[in-house]
Amino acid sequence: MSNYAPDPKKERIYSDLATIPISEVTAEQIETLTDPVTLSASNQDALITMDIVNKAAMRDGTPMPNTGEIKSYIQTDGNVAVNIIPPKGEVWKIQGISIQNNPNVTGTNAYYTFLSDPTQTAANVTPSGNRDVFYSSFTSSSNLLGTETIFEEVFQPFIITSEMFVRMYSNMAAVGVSGEVVYKVGYLRLR
Repeated sequence: MSNYAPDPKKERIYSDLATIPISEVTAEQIETLTDPVTLSASNQDALITMDIVNKAAMRDGTPMPNTGEIKSYIQTDGNVAVNIIPPKGEVWKIQGISIQNNPNVTGTNAYYTFLSDPTQTAANVTPSGNRDVFYSSFTSSSNLLGTETIFEEVFQPFIITSEMFVRMYSNMAAVGVSGEVVYKVGYLRLR
């Protein structure tokens, strides 16, 4: 590889992000600045610059430092699924998911996990009406359920985006009218 470097004064990405600490640059900001660039010889400098910026912002496919988080998503209606969707431009690697029923279950609930995308807008989220990619299902009378129960086998972390996300659903049959199902999702940001 040569020692060639683009002229930073000609690259808009530097001027637009110059006052933002690198740890605060969002995926959407980088995506907005890089989206109109095509793979052509005339864009060589922009492509080299984007590669440098993506590496500096730790957007190279490895987990970004200090971005691990656990988020809670609450289902309160047995006819409405919970969508776990990263913000536009972000990529999450799901490390684990747990389910907690409040109040404690008084019987058996059915649980379903789907991979979904923005085109899957079925009003009926029950399995018979859902058009998403089926991922897992199980029934349980336990109050607290761990990742390996949800995915039935040895869990492997998986990646989601705003274009391919997780939809989780419980029929809520055993939590009562004022009950809720809380899905806790642990993830690392890759981008």
